[in-house]
Amino acid sequence: MSDYLLKANVILALLYAFYRLFFYRDTFFNYRRATLLCILAVSALAPLPWMQLWMGSLPPVQAVGTFTTEVLLPEFVVTPKTGSTGITLLQVAAWIYGIGVCLLMGRIGIQLGAIARLTRRCPRMELNGMAVRALPKGEAPFSFFRRIFVCPTDHTPEELDEILAHEQTHARQIHSLDVVMAELACALCWFNPFAWLWKREIRQNLEYLADQSVLAEGHDRRTYQYHLLGLAYHKAAA
Repeated sequence: MSDYLLKANVILALLYAFYRLFFYRDTFFNYRRATLLCILAVSALAPLPWMQLWMGSLPPVQAVGTFTTEVLLPEFVVTPKTGSTGITLLQVAAWIYGIGVCLLMGRIGIQLGAIARLTRRCPRMELNGMAVRALPKGEAPFSFFRRIFVCPTDHTPEELDEILAHEQTHARQIHSLDVVMAELACALCWFNPFAWLWKREIRQNLEYLADQSVLAEGHDRRTYQYHLLGLAYHKAAA
């Protein structure tokens, strides 16, 4: 398991670096979304034994593997001490890793529980022909899968139009699935800084997709930017 985890995180780091080099300034946000999800898929699948056997059968990979093992990483033998009953460094690292995973998984569970409580507590209503959940005053709007949460009394009609267009894009394109997968990946790879950078990139790209959809509906760019600044200030002050 430790071997798989190490390989998966190395692959994730390398692919994220490749993404930053070639795709970071790309404005094709749907392609960027697919690329970011492929990074996770390849990182998770490539270290699996059957995948390594298949890749190892390819001549270019065989050549690279021979060079790596014989030149860069020559083989050496480690003879463990016998009769030692103390806790090894590997066991300590495993405990630290497990505690980190449990804490982050617990945080995810708490967040999902909070959304479930909001779903039960917030009344359902229609805004502009769209079913939403009415948040208490002062709460920032958000969406989770097909559910949209917004406080109608906190925003002007124009702001509500923009917020609903933004959140409807998140809901229609199931952006929450990307977010949940990113959170789970970071919980399992919490020690890898590239996993957190990758998660931030996932979230930012989803926001770009939603913003692009709002502007495509004809909303004024400058006014929308001011509204986004207001929402950001509201979140920071909450």
